[in-house]
Amino acid sequence: MMKKIGFSQIAGCKRRHRAAAKAEKWNLPLVKKQRIWYNILHDAPSPSGKAGDFDSPIVGSTPAGATEKEPAGGLSDRFHAGFIFCEKEVVCVNEENSLLTGAVRPALLRYALPIILSMVATQFYAVADTMIIGLRLDADALAAVSNASTVLMIFLFVSGGMELGGGLLVAAGKPTATKHEMTELLYNLLFVDEVIALLTTAVGFVTLPALLRLINTPAEILDTAVLYGRIYLMGLPFLMPYDLSKECVMGCGDSKTPLKVIVATSVMNIVLDLVLVGPFGVAGAAAATAAAQVAGAVYMVAFLRRTQMDAAFSPRMLKARYAKDIFRLSAPNSVQQASGTIITTVKQGLLGGLGVEAIAGFSCAGKLSSLLMMPVFGFVQSTVFFIAQNTAALQPGRVKEGLREGRRILLVYSLGVVAVCIGLRGPLLRLFTTDPAAASYGCTMLAFESVTYLFVAQKHLFEARLRGAQKMGLYLASSLGQIALNLLACVILVPRIGFAGFWMSSWISAPIGMLLAAALANLSGASHQLP
Repeated sequence: MMKKIGFSQIAGCKRRHRAAAKAEKWNLPLVKKQRIWYNILHDAPSPSGKAGDFDSPIVGSTPAGATEKEPAGGLSDRFHAGFIFCEKEVVCVNEENSLLTGAVRPALLRYALPIILSMVATQFYAVADTMIIGLRLDADALAAVSNASTVLMIFLFVSGGMELGGGLLVAAGKPTATKHEMTELLYNLLFVDEVIALLTTAVGFVTLPALLRLINTPAEILDTAVLYGRIYLMGLPFLMPYDLSKECVMGCGDSKTPLKVIVATSVMNIVLDLVLVGPFGVAGAAAATAAAQVAGAVYMVAFLRRTQMDAAFSPRMLKARYAKDIFRLSAPNSVQQASGTIITTVKQGLLGGLGVEAIAGFSCAGKLSSLLMMPVFGFVQSTVFFIAQNTAALQPGRVKEGLREGRRILLVYSLGVVAVCIGLRGPLLRLFTTDPAAASYGCTMLAFESVTYLFVAQKHLFEARLRGAQKMGLYLASSLGQIALNLLACVILVPRIGFAGFWMSSWISAPIGMLLAAALANLSGASHQLP
């Protein structure tokens, strides 16, 4: 990162423009266009023809020695769209992380891959954490952690909403905000996030025992579950700014730094688990997680302060308009995440009457589905930031091209997933269970439901259009509409036709959900911003 006086490209301008740069005064020796750097000569003649005269109007002026087709210095016919120089401070992002320039497909894939790997690393840690607790402790401890984790998800919805909403707000402001404006925005995000984290921690401490009883936690593991949950909650004031700062850095165009930090904190968490779980039980597991969250938060907030902020915090930076934008973008994400847990809970209840084998097979198929679809979710999240930045930079053509490339990429990947799920369903399920009946249920679910992934991937891409353009009401309507339809179909079909009702409900809800998302993305209220 480095600070420069910057330029902005005149997007979609039919006429060619030239700019005379005040090179010595502005300290701007380089201009970047189409991944080529052009020198602006410090000693070039001025627009008026008088040496050193750089005070004439900038917009539309042409340096002496330049022609319509040949800029000064013999730089060939490169300025097709033209530039306008402006005395506005901007942050120059490394080209590798820039979402605003260069070929769209490589830019999207370069940016998306670290996000996908971050999600995989997080999932791997969750699996490793469960394995360590299960192997080092007894079944009661594992059940206590499982129940506590279910309740803790209620509080983590708030964190997830702030994380996604904050990242989107930063991505949308990045192309046009000055360094000081970005500093104010980030401080407001972190302040609101920390206040919510402290309030959520306090509420969690008080309500945790009651919530655990509400989900019928057995009395013999209740105290252990409360202990684990309360220690975990002590890390929440660090987890929330950690997650938020990661998304903000991604929103600025850097997806590699969060990946490195996630890998480092995951390794730290696993090592601490191995050290602490044996002597301290579930308390050691919770403490290991909290310690990793503290380390991650300290590093990411410091990184954000060093790379994206230009001033120390002042209470005068806190402004109500930022809080309004934060809640406008964060609340729908929190509601959407909460709805996913609701439908999972209802499906678990429907499974109860089908037997243990059905429950085990459904669970194994669900874990495989989540793992295989994780690249879709990571790519879609990167597309949201891509759309937000390019929409703010007034580059609708680039947004359209990005969505076109996204459709192709997701279609190819989804077809591959379908082929794997159908062709390798047996070997994949045997990685999770050796029970023949459970494996049979899992194979059936995986094979039939995988066909719907083609629709699910495209649905998420349509919703990415809405999120990137900050049409959160329409996004929430799309997401909740599909979830409600799937839930309704399950409630109707499963009691009547049994296990097949689960994948049949997906066959009904997935294509209709995709059409709903497409229709909402093309509503007139969004069409002025979306292609």
